[in-house]
Amino acid sequence: MAGPAVIDPQRARTPQFTTRTGEDTQVALGIMRVLHSEPLSGSFARLISGRLQAADRVSLAHFFEEVSVLRDHGHIADDLLFDMFALDLYWEQLKGEIEAVRKRTSNPKVCENFEITARLAREYRGASPKKLT
Repeated sequence: MAGPAVIDPQRARTPQFTTRTGEDTQVALGIMRVLHSEPLSGSFARLISGRLQAADRVSLAHFFEEVSVLRDHGHIADDLLFDMFALDLYWEQLKGEIEAVRKRTSNPKVCENFEITARLAREYRGASPKKLT
C-alpha cells in the first residue's frame, strides 16, 4: 500500500496558467475591437500613456471586470490575456476609484473579478521570463 502523497513544494507554489488555443483568437480580437473603438479607445490611450482622467476610470474598470469574467469562465486563456494587457498595472491605476465605488455603493463585489485577475497577472509577470534583454 502506498504512503501518503508527497506534494512538491515548488510545484504547489507555482500557479498553473491556461494556455491559448485557436478558439481564443476570436475572443481576443473582439476584446481589442471594443477597446480600440469609442468610447473606450481614448480612455485606454490615456491609461497606457499615464494621462488618465477621472472620467476614464469607471468605464475602464468595468471593461476590465468584463474581460476578467471571460477569463474566469475559460473564454480566453491566461497567457494570451496577460501578454496582451498589463492588467496588474491597470489595477494599480484604477483601484482607488474602485475602492471608492465599493464604499459609496456598499458593494464590496464591484470589480472583484478584475482584482483577482490582476493578482494572477502579477504572478504571471513574475513567473514569465523577459522577452527583451
